[in-house]
Amino acid sequence: MKPDFLDKIIKSTNWKVGSFNTLPIFFGTLMALVDIFMMSTVKMVHNKTISQAWGLPLAVGFYALQPLIFFKATKIEGMILSNLVWNLMSNMIITLQGVFVFGESVKGLRWVAICMSIFSLALMAYTGTE
Repeated sequence: MKPDFLDKIIKSTNWKVGSFNTLPIFFGTLMALVDIFMMSTVKMVHNKTISQAWGLPLAVGFYALQPLIFFKATKIEGMILSNLVWNLMSNMIITLQGVFVFGESVKGLRWVAICMSIFSLALMAYTGTE
């Protein structure tokens, strides 16, 4: 079987930064980008800035890529780490989009929780003691 484009990128890149493996974060970010497209499309349908007739099918179609990316991620790091990193990346990116694009607000200790998510990602990427 010939390796696909994503396999070539994975094999040709050094994903280690010191004691940290950034490959799970790459996959989490890729899946979070799918999330951000899907969720922002649905939010625009909800806000009536785009038509429901083509906005929802577009969101569903794009979201259909998620299992394909997740499949690749689980082959490398397993389901647990792949899902945790995906969820953290998605939550952080969607939060920033909500704040900066849609004008929603996050106040007080919730920003501390977002910072803790970043710290959690660093812990999950850390491979120094394995």
